[in-house]
Formats: sequence, C-alpha cells, structure tokens
Amino acid sequence: MTREELVKAVWEEQHRQHGLVRRKHHGGKGSHGEHDRPPHAPDHRPPARQEHLLHILKKNPSINQKDFAEKVHVRPQSLGEMLTKMEENGLIVRRKDPSDGRAILVDLTPAGKAAEQAHHEKVQKDIEARYSALTDEELAEYLRLTQKINETLETEQQAE
Repeated sequence: MTREELVKAVWEEQHRQHGLVRRKHHGGKGSHGEHDRPPHAPDHRPPARQEHLLHILKKNPSINQKDFAEKVHVRPQSLGEMLTKMEENGLIVRRKDPSDGRAILVDLTPAGKAAEQAHHEKVQKDIEARYSALTDEELAEYLRLTQKINETLETEQQAE
C-alpha cells in the first residue's frame, strides 16, 4: 500500500469510527439537524454537514432520499430540511423515482460537484498534514488499531 493509500485508509477508518461512536451516543440514530459553521467561516462554502452530504452523494449518485437518510444516520425529516437548503443553493436536485412514484432521488448539480471537489481537495491537504509526523510503519499500525476498534464498535452495535 502506498503512503497516500495508507493515509486515506486511516482517515476513512477514523471517519467510520466517528460515525459509529456518534450512533452509539444517540441510541443508534446518529445526530439530528445541521452543524453550524463558526462565524469566521467563509460564506461561499456549504456548512460542514452539507459538505459531508455532498461527499455521500458523490459516492451514491441518484440515491433514494429515504436510503440517504439511513446512510447518514439522520431522521428523514431532518435530511429533508437540509436537502431543501442545498437545493435552494443549487447544490442538489431532487426528482421522483421513475420506478416508484412515491420515492425521491437525490443528485448533485454541477455546482454541487464543484463544491464537493473543492472540499475533497481541502480535506486531502488536511489529512496529509495530520499524518505527516508518522512513518509509514507507524501509519500502518495506526490503521490496524483503528480498524480493530471499529470492528469492536460494530460488533457491540449489532448485539444491541
């Protein structure tokens, strides 16, 4: 595994761990609502929660809104409110599922894809800087330990 792949894998495992811990503390449901951006943050970027949603949409194009809510561990109503804001900002588009008229599909717009790409590039720089103090061997060990913790958290949640 190259260092770049190792750093990405560690970051993904930490991100997964954050979600697992958040679900555990919220009774398996995750967080509700949107996290506010600090007052000093630039106005042209979506709020942090929206950036996360853009990333999920990039990985899951044309996702059913109900499935999307389950994937991000929020109530469908909370997700609907966030998606309305994102739609108003031109980041996403919602449309009826042609195979199920009751279901709604969510996709990124070109502006949403650009916002997600800009966020992705920023995150890449941040994580590369975060792990620069570790050697490749230390990073591999950190990945192994993080995966072990995540497996334990998942096993506990499946038992609940």
